[in-house]
Amino acid sequence: MSDHDYSRSALQEACDDDVIEEMELAGAATDPSCKDQKVNREHTPIKNKTKKKMKLQETECKEDTANAILRAIGELNTKMDNQTEILRSIEKRIEANTVAIDVNKKAITELQATVNLLKKENTALRISCEDHARYKRRWNLRVTGLPEKDDENIRNSIIGILTRIIPVSVDRLQDTVDTVHRLGKKADAASANNRPRAVIVQFGLRTMRDEVWKKSKDANVCKEMHISFREDFSKEDRIARAKLWPLVQEARSRGKRAYLKEGFALIDNRRVDPD
Repeated sequence: MSDHDYSRSALQEACDDDVIEEMELAGAATDPSCKDQKVNREHTPIKNKTKKKMKLQETECKEDTANAILRAIGELNTKMDNQTEILRSIEKRIEANTVAIDVNKKAITELQATVNLLKKENTALRISCEDHARYKRRWNLRVTGLPEKDDENIRNSIIGILTRIIPVSVDRLQDTVDTVHRLGKKADAASANNRPRAVIVQFGLRTMRDEVWKKSKDANVCKEMHISFREDFSKEDRIARAKLWPLVQEARSRGKRAYLKEGFALIDNRRVDPD
């Protein structure tokens, strides 16, 4: 070490203590003049600045990391507190909605019961009205095919036809026939389809109506004038009969007893509804 122009302090800055000690021992072994020299073990070498700086940076980094973790934990706690408040608010809303749902369920149940009752009453009233209308129409006959005339006296025309169907005097027919009128409004020239409106004849006696209905089927006056007397059914019954008539015809072709009633059909004494 004495042959080189190196200072111990420079070596201490550049090398670790262990390296310097090895270099000194090696020099003493090769240099006779240095055999008696010993390394001063009591000497305290200058600390490595690079290590110190690295330790300082490592300490600062650890402190920064710890501070960042603490900040993150604080932010997380704040978020958790906010989420807890939101969950509590949602829980209160759910409880309020649950109460409202229970109230609504009760109200809906009561309304459903009321609706069911009203449905039953409506069905009963509808059936009663239909039966009443059917019963009233049993005194009526519908005449189709009778040509229309301007300023016609339709009642006198019908009574004149009836005198040729049944052997009854005009005076008696005047007393028996109640009202006679055509159905609907008279069509204008632009919308006329050359089909005369039907005529409703209302009788005061049911027996007179039934006699006219039976004898009109073979009456010569009906064939000559191309008119026909038919039963007066409601719109619902006419639709039902139109649907059921093919079934009645098919049943009759198979030898079954089948005929139409008001709103339904009877096939071998079994009721058949249009639906």
